[in-house]
Amino acid sequence: MCGRFDTSHLTWADIHRQLSTLLPVTSAPLNVQPSADVRPTTPQAVARVEDGGWIVENMRWSLVPHYWNGKPLKDTEKGKGDGFKLTTFNCKTEPFTDPDGKPSVTWAGPFKSRRCIVPASAWFEWTGDKDSKAKHRFARADGQPIWFAGLWSPCRTLDEGEIKSFAIFTGPSGGWLSDYHDRAPVILEPDEWSTWLDSPQGTVELMKSVRPERFEVDVAA
Repeated sequence: MCGRFDTSHLTWADIHRQLSTLLPVTSAPLNVQPSADVRPTTPQAVARVEDGGWIVENMRWSLVPHYWNGKPLKDTEKGKGDGFKLTTFNCKTEPFTDPDGKPSVTWAGPFKSRRCIVPASAWFEWTGDKDSKAKHRFARADGQPIWFAGLWSPCRTLDEGEIKSFAIFTGPSGGWLSDYHDRAPVILEPDEWSTWLDSPQGTVELMKSVRPERFEVDVAA
């Protein structure tokens, strides 16, 4: 899974430089707020394509689906339970990659028309017993930013108004990464962005391709 990630080494210059190798960045520069502990529901930079160029904007990490339109994001009263409660910061690949898979309504629409990529410096996993867990930081061995494969969705909520939110794809882990967790985020190379964002073909292969040789791990503080 991917329940925490790191943007502490990420800059707008990094984002702009890499995205510009494919298409022009047409949105205004984003005030990137680096963090070594990115958590679900916080706003994070997301890149998507619109009208032939990149739009980079902050979105809420944990997808709020379109069918939540008109409903509150948070409980309207303490203990009422009418706020959004689904755990949607990760989207499993299996409903899309397995021959008999069937994605839920939460994911099917965004996968069809609202794929995105999410930049980061690293992601984290924990190992060990409950009282003595070790935190591990996974980054690219070449020092370049990581780009998660993601989905996004707009929604008009009762309390927060119009919001945009996203989720990160995760699938079965592989190679040495399996020593740390049985799942891993789907991470794309720049030359795979076009396939991910635009093509109905080839996405299954990308979601299945872990390629652990691209990464290195360190014990995190």
